[in-house]
Amino acid sequence: MKVGIILGDQLSLSLPTLQALDKKRDRLVMAEVHAEATYVGHHKQKIAFIFSAMRHFSQHLRDAGWQVHYSDYADPRNSGSLAGEVARLLAELNCDSVVVTEPGEYRLLAEMKQWQQQLQVPVTLLEDDRFLASGADFAAWAAGRKQLRMEFFYR
Repeated sequence: MKVGIILGDQLSLSLPTLQALDKKRDRLVMAEVHAEATYVGHHKQKIAFIFSAMRHFSQHLRDAGWQVHYSDYADPRNSGSLAGEVARLLAELNCDSVVVTEPGEYRLLAEMKQWQQQLQVPVTLLEDDRFLASGADFAAWAAGRKQLRMEFFYR
């Protein structure tokens, strides 16, 4: 059984994670965690909005037949980090691998690339196909440039 991770900025039914999993067999995990809410000084209303959207989307997924395990920010068992919640739920759910769509943030992507070693289970990072250009497209364009300006990339 696999566990799929859905991040707060990935609330879409077309998410590659959802396409890669079997709703009858696999489990989804969504987590409100301190580390993601506080790594920069977000406005409190923004955090409240994101958590609310996550809660509504998790209910939408349940209504569609998915088994969703949701870690509430105030849950005393909440470890406070995404990796901690994934590790806790892997153990609780007896899952043997992780599937996640690449996050848009480099910081979080770098953390996820360490999960396989840290969690001791296979971790599949799926390309996020919800963008106009892939990460590989951007890397090819950026190769050899002195300055990376999104304005020039999109032209």
